Amino acid sequence: MLGLSQSFFWPMCYNKPMSYRTIKIDWLPQSGQQWKTFTEARLEAGRLWSWLVERHADARQPGGLWPSKADLQREIKRQFPCLHSQSAQQIVGDFCEAIASAETLRKHGEPYDYPHKKPRYRQVIFTNQGAKLRAHTLSLPCGKAGTLHVRLPKGVALPGRLMEVRLSYGCIELVCAMLEEARTGGATIGIDLGVNTLIAATDGDQALLLSGRAIKATMQLRNKRLAEIRAKQAHTTQGSRRHRRLQRAKYQMLRATKNKIRDLCHKATRKVAEVFPNATAYVGAPFNDAAQKMRRVQAQTVASACNRKIISLLNYKLAACLEVDERYTSQTCPVCGARSQHRRTYRCTCGCNAPRDVVGSVNIRTIGIGGAMRPGCSVPNAIHWAYPSKYPATCVAGSPSDTGQVARVETREAAGACAPAECHS
Repeated sequence: MLGLSQSFFWPMCYNKPMSYRTIKIDWLPQSGQQWKTFTEARLEAGRLWSWLVERHADARQPGGLWPSKADLQREIKRQFPCLHSQSAQQIVGDFCEAIASAETLRKHGEPYDYPHKKPRYRQVIFTNQGAKLRAHTLSLPCGKAGTLHVRLPKGVALPGRLMEVRLSYGCIELVCAMLEEARTGGATIGIDLGVNTLIAATDGDQALLLSGRAIKATMQLRNKRLAEIRAKQAHTTQGSRRHRRLQRAKYQMLRATKNKIRDLCHKATRKVAEVFPNATAYVGAPFNDAAQKMRRVQAQTVASACNRKIISLLNYKLAACLEVDERYTSQTCPVCGARSQHRRTYRCTCGCNAPRDVVGSVNIRTIGIGGAMRPGCSVPNAIHWAYPSKYPATCVAGSPSDTGQVARVETREAAGACAPAECHS
């Protein structure tokens, strides 16, 4: 199973913008020696991360001093022989970035903890100075543990220069740098992300709503099965045959869930790109932190929302995807500017009647264009409901079967939607 994801950066050494594209390949060792190398490298990466956690905990004590990234890289030299030197330095870099992010959030009042977990296994990172690709075979040096040789599947071609390789259990990620192609400008749209309604997008004339209930149900089933497996593991001895068998079942279930959610996200964002080609999108910032103020069941659903993944996919399928502050966008009437709370349908005293997610996307588009919400905008009359895949799964007699490639679409007219003077950019 292959998957693509992409994020953007603009290095100073190029005149044209560059982008990263990640190719994901399912992989596990096929021989006993490869399994030994694979396990020792992941154990060493976990030991290095645990050492960094303890090092930072000691530095937070009175009189402690947290060294710089360069000092840490010199300090770990030759202490972790089952890792390539570049891999060890990359893990140190990731830990320093996690510390910097935590400090930034804590300065802004967010109750964010420093990295404190000590994993037994961890992802191993290889730079292009260590990983080598020759004759369609990827060589990953792991220090004294040995070298892993990975044969790429047929039909897989790197879209650009190999920059980084991330080795995890059952998965290898190849990060490539490539020139970003110039895109022609399209419409300006507003996107409101949610849980039951995964994506609500509008350009002012029409609105597209994509159901998120398939992803929500998949996440709930994953959490239920994960709790059942953990409950069974609690009555076993770690390292026993039954514990390992349950651990394999857990990883298999998590991989299947991850692949299904990634597939649904790709189909949903592709539908947005088909309806609004080469559009510049303004999207509400991820709302996962709002789970801290909710009840347990709602908090689990909101915290599991894949907002960052969707924004990343939209960022390369559209011309651009820019984040804006979405506070009160679903509670403010775009026609009269009144603020009130509603359920799934927004009904204002001025006569505005539309789905709440459409109201939010209209206000997000207004914020992206003008910098703030303002009354006098119109709510689209043409509203299209779509599913990333055929939902429900049972096929109706006489209806075409789900091809897995085309989303099923329903088109309706917004009942009683008001249409005053259009907001112009």
